[in-house]
Amino acid sequence: MSFIVLLLYISSSFLHLTARIPVLGSLRFDLLLGVGTLLIIFVQQRQDTLRLGEETARRLNGLILYIILSLPLVTWPGSVIQNNLTEWIKVALFYVLVVGAVRTEKQLRLFIWVFLFCQVFRVLEPLYLHITAGYWGSVAFSHTDGVMTGLKRLSGAPSDVVNPNQLAWVIVSTIPFLFYLLWQKGSWGKILFVALLIPSAQALLLTGSRSGLLSLGAVIFAMVLLSKNIRRNLIITVVLVLPLAVLLMGQLGSDMQTRYLSLIDSTVAGADTRQGRINGMIRQLGTISNNPLFGNGLGTTREANWNILGHSSQITHNLYIEVLQSIGIIGFSLFILYIVAIVRCLRQAQKLLLIKGYDSNDWLIRLSSAILAWVFMDLFYSISCFGLISWEWYFFGGTATVCHALAQEREVMLNAEPQCT
Repeated sequence: MSFIVLLLYISSSFLHLTARIPVLGSLRFDLLLGVGTLLIIFVQQRQDTLRLGEETARRLNGLILYIILSLPLVTWPGSVIQNNLTEWIKVALFYVLVVGAVRTEKQLRLFIWVFLFCQVFRVLEPLYLHITAGYWGSVAFSHTDGVMTGLKRLSGAPSDVVNPNQLAWVIVSTIPFLFYLLWQKGSWGKILFVALLIPSAQALLLTGSRSGLLSLGAVIFAMVLLSKNIRRNLIITVVLVLPLAVLLMGQLGSDMQTRYLSLIDSTVAGADTRQGRINGMIRQLGTISNNPLFGNGLGTTREANWNILGHSSQITHNLYIEVLQSIGIIGFSLFILYIVAIVRCLRQAQKLLLIKGYDSNDWLIRLSSAILAWVFMDLFYSISCFGLISWEWYFFGGTATVCHALAQEREVMLNAEPQCT
């Protein structure tokens, strides 16, 4: 029962059903589903000794405990309690819900496919609206030689909440999962992968997201590193990707081409915003010296930038600076240890399965590879985006824990099988 409610919860959360159907919003549908899943997990009293003992669970529990106990020691505890702690608990609950509700490999498969369907829908919906109704959703402004120019950029659909950079992140995040779970599946999987990749690439370019484009390179590089023959696959990737990139860029308008050119040319439109982001991060580094051990408080980067820098009320668009500003050096260390635990969890799951004779094409091994590639990509993407109070690290941390737990259960089942003599 908890698993069914969890599927409804992630579908409603990612597709923003409460925004599409007003009556669901008035009922606080997402909150009801999340609390309902949690209650069912507790009522069923699952024996989760194995899962609760996972390194990811211990590291996350340590981070949660630290954030709560350090509240009196941060700069703005009132802002944390009033505005941010509840939001963080909501996203951190993804870990608990996934670990508690997904019990079998069959459930994990369905869970991942529902998740991927939601993400692909979020990509294709704004692209469809763009093609059929000229929808863009966002405009980026830039100053060049004293002249302000505007560039239309594709963002999430009207019912979604993602801006162009976040839409690009959604697109890039789906690629490793589509590759490992579809392309490596068989002929039909390859056809479906290509059918989804082409519109996804088109949508990515229309976002005008430079960080998204660089993150695409990062996730491709990660998938090459995770392959058996790195050198051969790297050559194949370069031979295939470069001509395709040139072809796709040629289909863009001159203003969008200029947007991507601003990554390397400081004289074109858009270069000022790139440099402004870099200068902003350098200035924000100066705020870390304010209460460096314990930070200014969870989610208080806006307050820190305004009160310490004195001229900016923007939130920090860099995960690493954000964490240092918010929960200090101690909290930063705990958060990094949690991420390391996710990677270890996935690598151990793969190792367990390979030792027991499972092929590298096993579904659980491929899913673990997809999450590993995503982690590599998101660590790179996080240079230009926040993420401490965001769902992804807790969602995939929970999924990684389930992968490891199921790999261990497979090992137990194999050891329990009677041996023929």
